[in-house]
Amino acid sequence: MKIKKAAIFDMDGTLIDSMWVWRNLLKDFLRKLNIEAPEHILNEVTHMSIKQSSAYVQEYFNLPMTAEEVRLEWREMVYNAYSENIKLKMGAEEYLRSLKNKGVKLAIATSCDKGLCEICLENNNIDELFDVITYADEVGKGKNFPDIYVECLKRLGCVAEETVLFEDILVAIKTGKKLGMKTVAVQDDSAEPDWDEMKKEADLFIKDFTEII
Repeated sequence: MKIKKAAIFDMDGTLIDSMWVWRNLLKDFLRKLNIEAPEHILNEVTHMSIKQSSAYVQEYFNLPMTAEEVRLEWREMVYNAYSENIKLKMGAEEYLRSLKNKGVKLAIATSCDKGLCEICLENNNIDELFDVITYADEVGKGKNFPDIYVECLKRLGCVAEETVLFEDILVAIKTGKKLGMKTVAVQDDSAEPDWDEMKKEADLFIKDFTEII
């Protein structure tokens, strides 16, 4: 797919193989509190930031701790994974560098915690490639709303029609398309139930980045 001016990438599940960390995290966290993690809760938090999802879980289960305490505990539980273990999707670095060499502006629009995002990008040696990183916590809404992409486009100095969005969840693909961006759906096991619909919605569906290098 030809990219005119800019590309916006999600992080978790798109650039990096990390969704397993979050599903295990919520299960392990709730298990410590003797709570079974309902499947719909696991799915509900996928498009939320860690700040939003910790507040949601705290309220939903009426936990005896604040949302901020939940967030800090979660961050501590996954920090080592982001700083040492989580790796890029196959072909991701090569593709990013090829776009950079062509003069394409690169951005990340992510629901990930800022500190976790930064340490993971640094650990995988791609932190210097991005012109803009926009966090869901900065706009206060998840990817079922356009705000994060609107802000990211503004910071890039680009319009939607010049930009390609790379995402791994259906709701984000739909949001990007409504804004006028071309969309590439990146396959991730966490979104398997939505793969068929993602193939219909997205302009391109890839298993990994080796397909488009």
